[in-house]
Amino acid sequence: MEHRKILLVLADGIGDRPSRRLDGMTPLQAAQTPNIDEVMHGATCGLLYPIAPGVTPGSDTSHLSLFGYNPYEFYRGRGPFEAVGAGIDVRPGDVAFRGNFATVDSDLTVTDRRAGRTLDEAGKLAAFLSSELKLEGVEVIIRQTTEHRFAVVLRGKGLSDAVSDTDPHAPGEKLLASHPTATSADARRTAEIVNQITAIAHERLDEHELNQLRRSRGLPKANAILLRGAGSVSTLPSFPSKYGLSGFCVTGTAMIRGFARMAGLTAPLLEGATGDSKTDVGVKAKAAIRALRANEFVYVHFKATDAAGHDRNPELKVEMVQKLDHLVGLLLNELGDDVILCVSGDHSTPVDLGEHSADPVPILIRAPDVYPEGSRFTERSCAFGGFGRLKGEYLMPILLNHSNRITKYGE
Repeated sequence: MEHRKILLVLADGIGDRPSRRLDGMTPLQAAQTPNIDEVMHGATCGLLYPIAPGVTPGSDTSHLSLFGYNPYEFYRGRGPFEAVGAGIDVRPGDVAFRGNFATVDSDLTVTDRRAGRTLDEAGKLAAFLSSELKLEGVEVIIRQTTEHRFAVVLRGKGLSDAVSDTDPHAPGEKLLASHPTATSADARRTAEIVNQITAIAHERLDEHELNQLRRSRGLPKANAILLRGAGSVSTLPSFPSKYGLSGFCVTGTAMIRGFARMAGLTAPLLEGATGDSKTDVGVKAKAAIRALRANEFVYVHFKATDAAGHDRNPELKVEMVQKLDHLVGLLLNELGDDVILCVSGDHSTPVDLGEHSADPVPILIRAPDVYPEGSRFTERSCAFGGFGRLKGEYLMPILLNHSNRITKYGE
């Protein structure tokens, strides 16, 4: 039996709800998507709950689920994924966080959780903090990832990931103090270290020359750090050994790159492939097609739809859906008919909500021998598709089945 290769394209936060600002349509319904609609003429579709109905997934837990790793067993916090994706060698005993540069006022109330989101100075500020934060008995490693985001790793003896976030997760709230979430001395010590780092970072950043320059230009100062997702490294069974497939990941997002590397997929840094709306989809398409020549499974991640949802910007999300469609078109130009193509998302980020939701995401799978739907790729159309409603854990077995790799259960 001939085995087929698999190309998985996931658009972060693609799912949505009817938006008042789009005349009751979702961004997928409002967008012009001729390439994805063409794929639908040779595909079966449905709706996918990345983890399970009623569960609002993070991008980290949804990826674990979609790739066949039970998030309730393997999830140890988002920080390690972010740090590994940033190129930090996360070791056993380290505690990793993901972080934002943010803007706070004089009483430490958060006025902008993303310091304007477009933060060209983020790399220099991260390097500055990494050199400034010298604490006794602990090494602090900080590295920028995308836009306003960065990863932090604490290294030393007696550390614990059982600590709470300093990120209040909403503007208008005060910067939080970290607290131990366990009764151990290690957790108490780590929370104290996090609070010390937070205080020093604000003191050093508030008067930094780059922030003074931003202020003179009318831009929000990146004068605080928000930390969340504390975690320690978790050993995942490797994707190649789990499925018998060599794998490659195309992404501009540190967290996804870190997850892929921890799962044993090749996930290089690609110049021009970013996690924002400026991402070069031509670079991503070329990398994916090139990777398919040497690998049996290639994953392409597209982040910009999620950022538009978080920013509550329906027009931008429509534009990013159309950019995703252009990416799919570039892939179609080079794909053979024998490659299984799956297009879906890792979760929903409705533009009127501005946060992740438990709503399912549309999914299509194109293969030579599926029942074609012949409709548009939208939440409503896919609700009537042949796959019905799937849980995330079913995705890989279904893809393996269509690639003629599924093993028989029983005689």
